Amino acid sequence: MAAIVAISLFDDFKTDRYLYKLIHRYKENVMRLSRIHHDRPMSPRDEAVFWIEFTMRNKGAKHLRVQAHELTWYQYHSLDVLAFLLIIDLLLIFILFKSCSFCFKRCCSRKQTKRKAE
Repeated sequence: MAAIVAISLFDDFKTDRYLYKLIHRYKENVMRLSRIHHDRPMSPRDEAVFWIEFTMRNKGAKHLRVQAHELTWYQYHSLDVLAFLLIIDLLLIFILFKSCSFCFKRCCSRKQTKRKAE
């Protein structure tokens, strides 16, 4: 009985030590990501001022606009790509169906043509 209690206490100690290591590793990763995120050459306010001035200097900065505004509605929603893929799928299904029906007719017609000669 004492051995079972000792083993369970030992397991609890291992679990606590494992959780401590896990939390410590998590804290180190969060601190590393925080340092990366806060490593900026200028403050966010200065960066916003820079981009506003850049846009004003370049008369709207058309080269930085999203190109999705230039697409037609069916290109924007990728309907042309979906239609192409649908046609390819339907074509493959049609070829598969025709080849299976050809093979089926070929196999069934052999059995019917075997008749005794009278």
